[in-house]
Amino acid sequence: MTSAIPSSTSNRDENGVYSWEKGVVDVNNIDESLANARDLGYTRLNHARVTAVAELGKYNDRDMYKIQVQSNGKFSLSLRRGGGDDDKVLDLSKYDAYLDELKKKYDPEGYKEETEKEAEKLKNQDLLDTTAEGMYVKVYTIKNNKEILIADSSADSESDEYQNAKAILSGEYKATKGNYYIEVGTREGVDASDGVPYALQVMQGTSYRHDYVLRQSDSADTKNKEISTKKQEALYSANNGSYMISAAYAAQIQAVRYDGAANMLASGYLNMASVTADKEDAAISTFSLLLNV
Repeated sequence: MTSAIPSSTSNRDENGVYSWEKGVVDVNNIDESLANARDLGYTRLNHARVTAVAELGKYNDRDMYKIQVQSNGKFSLSLRRGGGDDDKVLDLSKYDAYLDELKKKYDPEGYKEETEKEAEKLKNQDLLDTTAEGMYVKVYTIKNNKEILIADSSADSESDEYQNAKAILSGEYKATKGNYYIEVGTREGVDASDGVPYALQVMQGTSYRHDYVLRQSDSADTKNKEISTKKQEALYSANNGSYMISAAYAAQIQAVRYDGAANMLASGYLNMASVTADKEDAAISTFSLLLNV
């Protein structure tokens, strides 16, 4: 199947940040590839934030996304796993971002200390243990028509792929212009029968003026509770043993790029720490307002 991309909706908050939202339909697991990655648009330094909200499960254990980087500079990514039906993963990511901003504003020294501690923890544990336990993230690019894995959170800790993943998750990876592909999945042995909701965010720089949300709905396999063993002909065409995206799907992606919501970028690094006690009441009050929006 191809992705269904309805018209975007937009709002502007009191800080002048524009918010946009779009929806896409997931593809079956067998159809997941770089060529068929869901398109997140393109990034620019300090321009926007993008959040992809989706769910993995028994019939869908990985998702592929594509984003075009148009600025040389630091590139960051974060992955946040939801905990169940009562865990609103998108709302929680907004809350974390709000707490992060409070901490940076009212206690910059404490914020710096906490981020340094978090970075130290990454040396001694799975890179996603604190935010997306049981999941992995990989980042690819294409050079000379070949897929190149540049980052893998589940790789050996001494490998370049692991070190690059650590740099990306901490916002220190120096990216160059080009197309990047992000694979999100569940690790082997993880029970996904009840679903694994998650939020993926990507960002270049430290600020944004546009906030984009991409919501992904279930694939046909997830809806039908089956696992396809044949690729969808509508999505692929053989080309020397590889597969290429269909003209129809490519046209949809091009249409999105000309839409205002194509400029997608994300916050990348979600701080998990709470604010100091004297700011806690204000944070909780604001969180309640967010949930009621």
